[in-house]
Amino acid sequence: MCNKSGCISKIEAYLKISGKMEWRTCWMLHLMLILKVVHLSMQISYEFEIEDESIYSECSDVPPGTLDISGLFDLTNYTTTATPDGIAVSGNMTSVFKAEPTDRIELTGNLLYFDRGAWQPTTLNMMVRDFCAVMYDKKQLWYSDWSSHVANSDEIKDNCIKVPGTLFLIETYNLKLVFGSGIPLGTGRYSIRVQVFAYDQKGKKRPNDVCYEVKGSFYKRT
Repeated sequence: MCNKSGCISKIEAYLKISGKMEWRTCWMLHLMLILKVVHLSMQISYEFEIEDESIYSECSDVPPGTLDISGLFDLTNYTTTATPDGIAVSGNMTSVFKAEPTDRIELTGNLLYFDRGAWQPTTLNMMVRDFCAVMYDKKQLWYSDWSSHVANSDEIKDNCIKVPGTLFLIETYNLKLVFGSGIPLGTGRYSIRVQVFAYDQKGKKRPNDVCYEVKGSFYKRT
């Protein structure tokens, strides 16, 4: 962020190099920074309370052949237990997703709201075109709630979820989903719908898409 004198100094320094910078450039940067700060200050922190200790449920209204979470991971040795501090998670999960090591994995996330007996879409959606490139990225939404707790991540990170049989060793932790939203979220039931797709090197989508949902309610954090 720059004040007028700061802008002058920066402009004079830049003019010595290129002679092309205009006043409006600095003021535009100033405005963008202000808007960014305002946006962050308006965000509301919510905690998502999961309604079922098993966490994952099937998606409704999806194309035939779509698999649930069992099409992505074998959760036989994955344990989830409801506690006052959230859902206690431990054990391990094994990748069973039908993809090839050279595939691109695309992930979409959609927030649905239950209204008048049906799940309705909201404006909160996301798409990750290359999930494997950011699976262990600390800036991603799922990092603190999932991939940061993969104890053997250094050994298996190159496999992503594309190599069947890959074992994810999960350290014991309490799952507590926290989100920041600039859009107020009303009371009621919500569902976080996640879909996973595999594309081959020619860009053709493979069959056996995966779709699962996590249902619960949002509460403002104090």
